[in-house]
Amino acid sequence: MSLIDYFAMNIVPMMYRGKGALHPCETGQLTDMVSCIREYDVNIFFIKKNDTFIAIDAGYKNYNSFADECRKINVDPSKVQAMFLTHADPDHAGGLDVGQKNYFTNADVYVGNVEENYLTNTYHRKKIGPFGMKNSVSIKSGYHLLKDGEIIFIGDLKIQSFLVPGHTLGHLVYIINDEMLFTGDSIALNDEGGWCFFDIFNYDSGLNIRSLKTFKRRSEMDHIRYVFTSHNGFTDDVKGAFRHIDTIPDWKKKGFVFDKTAPYDCFAMNNC
Repeated sequence: MSLIDYFAMNIVPMMYRGKGALHPCETGQLTDMVSCIREYDVNIFFIKKNDTFIAIDAGYKNYNSFADECRKINVDPSKVQAMFLTHADPDHAGGLDVGQKNYFTNADVYVGNVEENYLTNTYHRKKIGPFGMKNSVSIKSGYHLLKDGEIIFIGDLKIQSFLVPGHTLGHLVYIINDEMLFTGDSIALNDEGGWCFFDIFNYDSGLNIRSLKTFKRRSEMDHIRYVFTSHNGFTDDVKGAFRHIDTIPDWKKKGFVFDKTAPYDCFAMNNC
């Protein structure tokens, strides 16, 4: 097991146990067009309009209950036409790793042109003391690279990518059909609104804050109806989702609980 995989599956659950930091949506239908499955602390989102079917992120490597979760919402991942990755971390791109079974067999894969540096291990994902963690995900060649602000159309869906670096240097957020924003790991959401994502996971939290402010200025926020985060659910309070983006939640503070409704341990599935 690589260092980053060990960190994600063993260290993070211990560090955040009881902190209320991770509270993804349960597997189910979220809006008329959006459904999701939950893998531990993260969501994979599916967007369907008429005959067009796409997904945002691919979840963990070798998640044993993936097929069961898909059946709960009557989703066949082999019918996903396009997969859009917010970033290349193993809990977001692991489902496409060449070392595991690929359920998204017919999906064209899209990833940011800067984020590709993590797939090629040109960039270190993060340094902790003397240790440099490199990404552990390898995906099949033939994926498509997206630029900041690029717009593509797939069937009845318009997808626009925006570069919001900070969590990773190539992190993308997506606006779909001008009304659905998928923020990946750039925003942490609770009942007080949205915050800069948790510092321990970010490459550069200061950059994340600046990027969110820039994104808010340059995008047409008035048209957005829903904001979907990868680890903290979704909201139709779009202004609230950006209320605290200049603040990093202090998870080390004594008695800190980010979301009092979150499970004590998101990795213990029967506790959620």
